[in-house]
Amino acid sequence: MNTQSEISVISESLSLCDDRVGDITPLVYQRFFELDTSAASLMEYSDKHMRGRMFASVLELFLSDDPFENDGFLAWELDNHVSAYSVTKGMYESLFKAFIEIVKETLGDAWSTDLERAWTDRIARIMNEVSQRD
Repeated sequence: MNTQSEISVISESLSLCDDRVGDITPLVYQRFFELDTSAASLMEYSDKHMRGRMFASVLELFLSDDPFENDGFLAWELDNHVSAYSVTKGMYESLFKAFIEIVKETLGDAWSTDLERAWTDRIARIMNEVSQRD
């Protein structure tokens, strides 16, 4: 699956989630904090707006290739989060696991091998970047 197809499949799955349950942001954060209590502690004082901005940044990683440039958004975010907030590789893994689990649960029978491949490939690409800066 090429990158554009991957982005298209992910985008469509997010639209389907929105049709089914509306905003999945709170569901993803709830699962994220269940999976990683250290992340929950780290984000204890974050407000709805900060979480919304963070969620939008994650969506950008899933839906665009721009953040992957050497001096792009992802490189800056990783350097910033690791140095300023002590974010770990495990926290990123937990966040992305929470994301895919919620999408999968929300879509239920509509979840497919194409969706699985698109999401897993995209997350693997992001985690590769995370690992290089770890």
